[in-house]
Amino acid sequence: MMEKQIIYRSMVNPNLKKKRWLVNLVSLILLLALIYVVFGASFSKDIFKTILGMNYRQFVSIFISILYTIILAVSLNLSTGCLGEMVLGHAGFMAVGAYAGSLFLKYSGAAADDNIATIIAILIGFGSAGMIGFLVGIPVLRLRGDYLAIITLGFGQIISTIIKLLNFDGSGKLTGIPLNRNIMLYAIVVIIIVTIIFTFMKSRHGRAILSIREDAIAAEASGIPVTKYKVGTFTFSAALAGIAGVLFAQNIGVLQPIKFEFNYSIEILVIVVLGGLGSFTGSIVATIVLLLLPEVLRFLQDYRLIIYSTLLIIIMLTKPNGLLGRYEFSAYTAYKKMIRFFKMLPQNIKNLPQNLKKMAIKFKDFFKHFRSNMKRIFIKMGNNIKTFFRRGGTSDE
Repeated sequence: MMEKQIIYRSMVNPNLKKKRWLVNLVSLILLLALIYVVFGASFSKDIFKTILGMNYRQFVSIFISILYTIILAVSLNLSTGCLGEMVLGHAGFMAVGAYAGSLFLKYSGAAADDNIATIIAILIGFGSAGMIGFLVGIPVLRLRGDYLAIITLGFGQIISTIIKLLNFDGSGKLTGIPLNRNIMLYAIVVIIIVTIIFTFMKSRHGRAILSIREDAIAAEASGIPVTKYKVGTFTFSAALAGIAGVLFAQNIGVLQPIKFEFNYSIEILVIVVLGGLGSFTGSIVATIVLLLLPEVLRFLQDYRLIIYSTLLIIIMLTKPNGLLGRYEFSAYTAYKKMIRFFKMLPQNIKNLPQNLKKMAIKFKDFFKHFRSNMKRIFIKMGNNIKTFFRRGGTSDE
């Protein structure tokens, strides 16, 4: 056994893991630098107006919406796509985090654009939503399938009703929340969360969660503590929704319980299903598509919602498993493909005339067969027309 273990370890490249981490780290730094350049450059306002047809403030608002929606989508995908449990009350956990963090911001005297206060509010939202998720998850996760979906749906409605009864500033409305639209802070929070989830799902704990999704009975028979992983994943997913709630509150400055009702949970679920259950990359892509598409189609005015709905139907008919299925983007894989492309580039340039010649021959053969086939079709049509008129304009019938 020891010999096999030594042989196995010798076969693994010890530098491969370090190389992966280095490539991923450089990719994240470049992404943050790109966001900083796009939103911090002096010429960015003109770019948004010229290319996208919207002003800078409008695009910032949309971009922030995309960022906190990404957190909601990947956190719901963790419990629904990876764990395999249908959750329809995700907006309720978002509401818990949003109100808990906003109450701290409002009554602590935090100023607008106070990043330290925002970080503290994020921790409060994370902890409060996670605690509620833990309390709900212990009894609820004994159920499966439709029963679990109905229970979580009821929980979301209960949270919304309780907020209305608390009557903060009238009918559950909470106003006077200090704004903080620091895009770099939002981006860093989102990148940290997505990185943690990706890393977690690549670990043995992530593989245990996936095994529970495939067959919970077989996983438990293999020694995996199914209840522990279910409650832990559900709690972590709810806690992340609380972070999204805090960011949402600081973006608009006003909270209303109607925002966190059943319809918003369904919107998040649509994003997850459209991107692909179990694919965090798909959730990110679907979030960007679904939030930008209505703005891109805004010039169509009254027809944009019809076209938007039609496009969603077409996507789901052509991609029933979602845009990306269960595919996950890998910066290291993209790096290897890019290196291979540049290595092969001189050879491809050298073979370019020969490849163009082969392509020209293929096109020539295609048009040759196309012309002969069309000629045969027209001759046959002509013969049929002659036969028709020769018979006095009557068919065989």
